[in-house]
This record gives sequence, C-alpha cells and structure tokens, in this order.
Amino acid sequence: MKRHLLIGSALVLLAGLTACDAIKVPGFNPTEQKEAVTPPADETGIDQAGPDAQLPDVVEEPGEEVTDSAETPTVDRDADPAEVTDTGPDGQPADTSEEAPEGPAEEADAGPTVTLAELNAIPCGLEPDAVPTPTVASVAGATELAEATAGAAAVNALAASLANFPGIVKLEPRRPIEGGISSGHCGATRIAENWLVTAAHCVDQPYEELRIIGEAENLRSPLARVTQGEFAVCHAGYAGTANGYANDIALIKLTPEEVEALGAVPVARHGATEKPLAPANYASADMAGWGITSFGGQLSPDLLAANIRITGAGPSTIFVASQAGAGPCVGDSGGPLYVTEEDGTKTMVGVLSVVEQNRTTGEFCAGDYNGRYTNLQGYEDWMNSVMALCEAEEGACQ
Repeated sequence: MKRHLLIGSALVLLAGLTACDAIKVPGFNPTEQKEAVTPPADETGIDQAGPDAQLPDVVEEPGEEVTDSAETPTVDRDADPAEVTDTGPDGQPADTSEEAPEGPAEEADAGPTVTLAELNAIPCGLEPDAVPTPTVASVAGATELAEATAGAAAVNALAASLANFPGIVKLEPRRPIEGGISSGHCGATRIAENWLVTAAHCVDQPYEELRIIGEAENLRSPLARVTQGEFAVCHAGYAGTANGYANDIALIKLTPEEVEALGAVPVARHGATEKPLAPANYASADMAGWGITSFGGQLSPDLLAANIRITGAGPSTIFVASQAGAGPCVGDSGGPLYVTEEDGTKTMVGVLSVVEQNRTTGEFCAGDYNGRYTNLQGYEDWMNSVMALCEAEEGACQ
C-alpha cells in the first residue's frame, strides 16, 4: 500500500527485469485487449490504461519445493437397507418389493444434483487462450524484501494490528517453474470455519500451492503460522481483463488439518452493515495488507493499514479513493475493506479488486487515485451457496 507521494510526473516502465515475483496488478488492462468492458469514466470515475502485459519474471529460490498436499476425501454414501423400514397405514411393515427400483440403493434415494455451474461458479483458472492477468513485472520493478526483519519496519506508514483487521491473512499462490518458484502476493480473509475469501485475479493462474500465512503482523515473525488451501472456487462471471475484472471474487477451502495449522485466526464479521452501505453513512473505511509501499518498490514484511474514502457503492462494487496519498497498492489485492459501526465493531464489506492510475500524473499508488472493491453484500448468497455445496459434496468443487 502507498504511504507517501511518488516524485515524478509519469510512470517509468522498466525493461529487462529480473528477480521479480509474479505480483498481481489488479485492474491493469493490456492495451491490446480491445474488447475489455469497463464502465464509462463519466459514470464511475474509472479510467484504466497501461502498456502491454508481459510474462512475469521470477524469483529464483533454489532448493525450495512446492508440494500439493491437498487430498480429496471420500464420502461413504452407502445405506444399509436393513435399517430402513417403511410402514403402511395400519402401522405394519409395508411390502414394497414389487416397487423397488433396480440398481444400487443410493441411486434410488439420490435427489437432484447441484453443480458449481448452477451456482454460477467454477474451479479457478482462466481459459487457456485468455490474456494472463498482468503482473507487476510487466510495468515496474517491485521485488520481495530479501533480508529478514523484526518488528515494525514501516517508514512513513501506519503499522496495523491484527486485532483491528480480524481474519486477515497473507496469500501467496505458488507454482514451480524452471529455475525457481513463481509466487503471487495477495491478501485474504477468513469468513467461515474452513473458508477464506479473496479476489479471483489472485488465483486465476495454474498454481499448485495456495500458501497462507496468518497470526502475525510481521511475516517473518516466529509467531507466524503457515498452511495452505485445498482448492479455490471462482465466480463464473469473472474473466480477468476481458470484462474489466467484474465479479472478481473467489473462495478458498481449507481442510480441518489446514485450519488447525493456521491457528487462531478469527472469522471476520462480513456482509450486512447496520446502515445501508453508502458514503452518507460510512464516509471512510479501513484497509490493510502486505503490499508494496510505493509502485516499483518493495513488498512490506509488516501489515500496514490506511483509512480511505468511500466514494460510492453499488450492488457489486465499492468505489474508494486514497487519502493524503495513502491507500491500497500492488500486493494488497484480495485483502479486506472494513467499516466501523457505531458501537465500534468492524464489518468487512469488500475485497480489493482494482487499483487505478493517478489521472494527473499517470502514476500508480501515488497522490489522489481511485480503487474498486468487490462488494460482499452483493455476493453473500453466492458465497453461502458455494460453501454449502462444497461442504456437502467436495468432489463437485475441484
């Protein structure tokens, strides 16, 4: 996230980058994507532009192995017919032998099958011919902080407490590539016992490990708990740059063992607010994450926060603006947006989707700039339906 103004009048693009993680740049649309659907600037205040997307450079991490420990549990749905007894009107066992259908008992009892498609959801991943989600390696030289740190290291920033952002965790989707590991950097939030919510663009690549870090403001703290997600489910209406990052929301499922490894990360209160979600009722909101502190800079090892203005809210989108140059930036994608109720409690209302350029300077994460959060209030039924299906029939969601 950005904590101070960048000096300069234009965004400087760096070529020939090396040692860069695949850090998501939400809402950064390639110019060749002619058919991208974005709201007109005069209606939403959104103005997206940028250079062509390139494949991400990577950080070489010799010796680190990425493993996929997710296992698909089996569900025994066989029933013992001897334990089921039908009775007639007289209370005596009824003779149903002539009416019994052929085939296994479970087939006769099975009701209509619900699929992810019927819930407008899909296993995460863009179509093979889709334009990859742009990464920071295509536009700037952001790199992961190499040296270990201890304590708050945020310069000109606001260090955040986990207590003020219940449920927040760091999400690092990873996949092995030749010579190292390609890693994404996002945030996520625990919204149910076994579930996290994040942005779909954080998990739309073929990652093999959904690495999750929780229980510590500093990612290198010995108190940090590391686990991984079992699988991710995305909204079927998400298409990346092709539709302007609409429906940019995903759910990550954790097994009971992964939940235990994550530790005591609380479940966030989310969705419905005490008052209608509008600038007149909630003039500002709080965001947090471990994103970069200036565009082209380094990822923060410490959780940083900012109070930002809510400029508008629709059924699916919350529009925000930076305050005094502070706001979300690359690496904060998928992270939460919280409003504070009159009694001081916090309600999570959004997931970071898009960060825009400063319209005057063309810079990202600098000065006065806007952003978009996916409005969880508009996706509450979708989230509940997907979680219920995947809990009841996990094989339908992978």
